[in-house]
Amino acid sequence: EYMKKRKLRGYVIPTICFMLIATILFSSYKMYQILMISRNNTIKETIEPVVKEEEENVTPTINETKSIIRPYNQSTVVAQIPFYNADATDDEQKAALIYYEGIYMQNTGVLYTDNQSFDVLAVLDGTVKNIKEDEIMGNIIEIEHSKNLTTIYQSVDDVKVTVGASVSQGTVIAKSGANKLNTDSTNALHFEVYYKGELINPEEFYLYNYNDIIEKWNN
Repeated sequence: EYMKKRKLRGYVIPTICFMLIATILFSSYKMYQILMISRNNTIKETIEPVVKEEEENVTPTINETKSIIRPYNQSTVVAQIPFYNADATDDEQKAALIYYEGIYMQNTGVLYTDNQSFDVLAVLDGTVKNIKEDEIMGNIIEIEHSKNLTTIYQSVDDVKVTVGASVSQGTVIAKSGANKLNTDSTNALHFEVYYKGELINPEEFYLYNYNDIIEKWNN
């Protein structure tokens, strides 16, 4: 009987030890899981506000202001005869007069010239409404940008667009050409801007906000 008890005690004790070790290991694993979950939640709570704040501080690029461009991109082009402004000084008004066959005329746009040929560009998106040839002004392209805004490109050569074509801002629509008002240069562009049927100074027109031109000027 004593030997039986010893055998039983020898079998039970290792079993109990094994169960205790297993319990300790399982408890340690569960504690590790709890700690890791708690740690991850803390990290997430720390990172998310920072990311959200950075996203809120990002400046959207969709509504960036777009500039109105000039009808050329060659730096050597000059405004030989400026727009005639009724409010300008006497000297400025004299500089804006065009002399043709014994008659002085007020310049209705700006006459741009260069010593070499240059590309003529559409200053805004639009639709080509008319292309014609004039005895004095040479080839003329008319582009409508809105119901109230039209630009006229006169004295051009090598016309690259057709009536009805849609053009994007910066599209090369022609090359510089010649007219009978200015016999000093064969590389010229006479550029006019009409707003609600009235001529406006192109040099002031370039300074307007693109969105104002398209949205507000269309009303």
